[in-house]
Amino acid sequence: MKHGIAFFIFLFSYSIATAQEVDLTDEFLQLEEYITVMDASSESISKAPVKWHLLHLLQVINGVVASASQSDPEGYESKSSFEWFYVSKTGKIPRGVGKAPASVNPSFDISENDIRTALEAAKLSLIQWSNLDNKNYFSHPVFLDLNKRKLKKFLKIHTRHHLLIVEDIVEL
Repeated sequence: MKHGIAFFIFLFSYSIATAQEVDLTDEFLQLEEYITVMDASSESISKAPVKWHLLHLLQVINGVVASASQSDPEGYESKSSFEWFYVSKTGKIPRGVGKAPASVNPSFDISENDIRTALEAAKLSLIQWSNLDNKNYFSHPVFLDLNKRKLKKFLKIHTRHHLLIVEDIVEL
């Protein structure tokens, strides 16, 4: 009986700890595979080539986490937009609707080294994310203030969104 209780306490503790992490391991492995076809493009799918999508999604991870780490948790306001409600419930960002801000809108002159460097920085950013206060936040221009919990979901959805676009480009 004692071992059963200890096991459930361990399981509960483990589930809480893992819930606090942004796990993009599978996505990063997929991204690394796409580096081999980074110059691929298809105007019918996206105006941007594969390399743009790869670097963009990494820049978003790095920029969002950096911004959230600089935020004042006391300034967080729990408010949501209809757009965030839709995206968070469906797990999908509609294609062709948004426009990347200049800070995460790289040129098309992207090297493999640029992507690999941003990938290593993104891995470090996710470690930094785990140290954020629950009320650290990122102010998104459409989704409004995204706290640590919402950011976890946003980063996963946004990363998958761009990897799906890349997958469609490569499949042609």
